Amino acid sequence: MSAYELNRLLFDLKMNAETYNAALADLNAVMQRYDLTAEEQEGLGARDPRKLRQLGAHGMLALYIMRLHPEFRGNIYWTQK
Repeated sequence: MSAYELNRLLFDLKMNAETYNAALADLNAVMQRYDLTAEEQEGLGARDPRKLRQLGAHGMLALYIMRLHPEFRGNIYWTQK
């Protein structure tokens, strides 16, 4: 498992506007930038923080996958660094 790469992608979703915007447009293309297992890619594609946590994602970072859900994008929480 590549928990480091998974956490790195989630951290980049949080801190890097380019990664975030690219993931909004095409998450699969962004995932190819990281050395992820098929299971990690599946969890990211499902945008499921619980699944990501089981795969080794840090609990707080796993929540940042929710930024890609349309109903959560306007939440002020996601703009905080």
